[in-house]
Amino acid sequence: MYEQELKKLGLTDGEARAYLALLKEGSSTVGPITKRSGVAYSKIYEVLERLMEKGLVSFTIKEKTKYFQALEPNRIEEVLDKKEDDLIKQRELLSRILPSLNKLSLNEEKQGSEIFVGEKGIMTAYDIFLDEATEGSTLRFFYMHDPSYDEKVYDFCYGRINYNNKKIAPTLKKKKMKWLGIINEGSYSKKMSKPPKPIISKYVDFPVPGNIDITDNSVLITVWTDKPLGILIQSKEVARNFQKYFDSIWKII
Repeated sequence: MYEQELKKLGLTDGEARAYLALLKEGSSTVGPITKRSGVAYSKIYEVLERLMEKGLVSFTIKEKTKYFQALEPNRIEEVLDKKEDDLIKQRELLSRILPSLNKLSLNEEKQGSEIFVGEKGIMTAYDIFLDEATEGSTLRFFYMHDPSYDEKVYDFCYGRINYNNKKIAPTLKKKKMKWLGIINEGSYSKKMSKPPKPIISKYVDFPVPGNIDITDNSVLITVWTDKPLGILIQSKEVARNFQKYFDSIWKII
C-alpha cells in the first residue's frame, strides 16, 4: 500500500517498502524491518542509510543495539522542497554556462548520425532537428501513408500529444520557416488527409521514399513500427541532396 505513490515522489522501491515498514513497526531493529518490508538483509542497512540522508529515518542506540524509526510523513514535503530548490539552482547554473557550451559546440560543423528509439526518443530527435534549422529556411518532408501507423503518427504530431502546437509550429513561426510536404495518396482516414494549416502539401499517386523530414542542415528519417525509430543525419551535403530530390518532384506535381 502506497509503495507506488512513494516511488513517484522519489523513493526507490526498497526505500518505499522500508519506510512503510517502519511507519507500521515503530522503533525497530533491522530484523523486523527486513521481515515486514521484504528488503534483503544484505541491502537493508544501505536502504536505511539513504532514508536517513533524506531525513525520513533516524535511529537511537539502546543497550548497544540500533533502533530505527520513521520520521513523520510531513518530512516528505521537505524532501520535495529541497529537490525544487536544487532544481532551481541547477537551472540557474545551466543558464550561466549554456552560452559558452553552445559556442564550444559551434566551433566546427556538425556531421554524423544518431538513432533514437520510442516516441520520446523521436520527440528528442525532432527537438534537435528543429533547433538546428536555419532561420528563414524551408522544412520539407515526405510522408508515406500506411494504415498500420497512420493514426499513431497523427496522434503523435497533431493529436493527444499535441506535439505540433508545443514544438513544431512555434519553432517554424519563430524561425520564419516554410513547411512543404509530399504525401502519397492511399488508404488513410479523412483526418489524415487534412494536415494542419501551416503545411503546404501535394499528393502523389506513387510511393514516396519513406517518412523523411529535411532542413538545410539535417535529415530525419522516422520508422513507425511497434517501437518507433528515428535516424537523424546531421550533414549539409546529405540534406542538400535530399532537398534537390524533393524539389525535383515538387516541380512536376
